[in-house]
Amino acid sequence: MAQFEGIYSAIFSVYDENANVKKESVRKMVEYQLYSGLKGFYVCGNTGECTVLPEQTRRQMLETVVEANAGKGQIMAHIGAGHYDETKRLLEHANGLKIDAVASLPPSLTSYYNMDETLEYYRNLAKLSKYPVFAYITPVLRGDPVKFAEELIKIPNVGGIKLTISDYFSFGAITALNGGKINILNGPDETMLCGLTLGAQGAIGTTYNFAPKLACSIYDSFQKGDMQAALAMQRKLNIIIKRSLGKPMSYWKAILGANKGFDMGATVFPGKSLTEQEKAHLQAMLKEVGEFD
Repeated sequence: MAQFEGIYSAIFSVYDENANVKKESVRKMVEYQLYSGLKGFYVCGNTGECTVLPEQTRRQMLETVVEANAGKGQIMAHIGAGHYDETKRLLEHANGLKIDAVASLPPSLTSYYNMDETLEYYRNLAKLSKYPVFAYITPVLRGDPVKFAEELIKIPNVGGIKLTISDYFSFGAITALNGGKINILNGPDETMLCGLTLGAQGAIGTTYNFAPKLACSIYDSFQKGDMQAALAMQRKLNIIIKRSLGKPMSYWKAILGANKGFDMGATVFPGKSLTEQEKAHLQAMLKEVGEFD
């Protein structure tokens, strides 16, 4: 079963006004992030705008990342959707591509279902999937996250968990399950170092799109036992996060556009392009942070 270790971007979805994927931009992102040390890509999760993109765009995005990656990094395809029929179609599509795992937010992508129903959802995905299934544990989970994880890892073909909670007492209890052998990927970018300290083998995050070297330096410093350097890099990453909180997806994409000159495409309605004020805020933030990659 695939083991995920290191840093993975929750890669941005880039598309034009007609929701067609901008393949050249995706290719440049993939090459840049691999060159910068990332181990692979988490495709069409929340950062990849799974809740607003048409199903066809999500298929195009996964196909484009697979093609651009060319077997170099690991790929985890997020196939969760608002309706289970769409989830099954996206899973069937992912099964036909060369990837390493699939993942899904809780069913309906919200807290609509209780813990037992959510476990049944993952059991069903695990039966249908050709690849290992990674589950989410997020604040929207209804129930005790540790008890949920205990039941989750009993399911055949569940490969691990994307753990996106800030309760690091529960986080540590989950990483200790099964003798600490469970494959855990830290979710919150701003506390990656906390997750690694408590046993996560890696991390998936939004900011790793435009600051991959900085993210990898946190991970590498931790692996070498240099906690002082790891903490310094985490604090630097957190300046970017703090200055960007509450901003629209177009803003987060624009950071990569400004940093590398990539064409980051359009925004799904009712999302809008950056205002002049937001552009000024972005430039001020970049100036304050300085060279971060």
